Amino acid sequence: MISVREANSLVTGNDSLPVRVARILFRSRTIRNLGESDQRLVAQAQWSCRALDGDVTIFDQGEDCQNVSVLLSGWSLRQQTLPDGKRQILDFVLPGSLLGFRSSEFCTYGIETVTPCIIASLPARQFYALISRIPALAIRVAEIVSESEVRAYDYVTNLGRRSARERVAGFIAQMVDRTGTIAGASGHCSFELPITQVAIADALGLSNEHVCRTLSKLTADGRIRMQGHRVTVLDIKGLLSDACMEFRVARGLQMGSGDGLFVAA
Repeated sequence: MISVREANSLVTGNDSLPVRVARILFRSRTIRNLGESDQRLVAQAQWSCRALDGDVTIFDQGEDCQNVSVLLSGWSLRQQTLPDGKRQILDFVLPGSLLGFRSSEFCTYGIETVTPCIIASLPARQFYALISRIPALAIRVAEIVSESEVRAYDYVTNLGRRSARERVAGFIAQMVDRTGTIAGASGHCSFELPITQVAIADALGLSNEHVCRTLSKLTADGRIRMQGHRVTVLDIKGLLSDACMEFRVARGLQMGSGDGLFVAA
């Protein structure tokens, strides 16, 4: 059953809703370094929250989206759909991602939730006015757009030049990075991957069967271990080598204690 409900009452913490959203989107250190007048502008932004179930469309491809939104919790996906019904997943959208920020008149892709999500939305005109008055926020938005651009380049290379093993290994390595996973004392790192193999196949331009075989081979070779939706990377250097990404280091985003969304039970 599709459920869309107001979620302002679910957000708890010492900060007001606008400040908490700003800390998630722009990062706490950016907000802390603002002057008093800029912090007041941030606190006055009229964000509203909604809680969505999984498999809910946030906005459709071709829609004239009037709001800019931030994913506060849960996973979504960005996709394009062809007239014959085939889809290409362009990106998986994780907490902190910016939705509906665009240069064209209409959205060239759609956003659909994968898991239950909480999103915060602000009228686009208010969002553009806010970042135009506070350069530090505009710089952070530029960084977010740049990060998305890098992932888009990776997807082009995946589809054009990488083998199935390279694509799947690279996808897992990227998820280690994007989920902020940090290796433990054993050197292993583990994270939840709440998406299906079909979704992975649609993102990597492979068949479901090909993804399944490749994951099994990576498991047999000691690169990863999978238990349900939990993926444990046992050999990150080997995984990066398989992905032809030895030049990268999975950095793991270390968010301070002031970041994140606290949701009442």
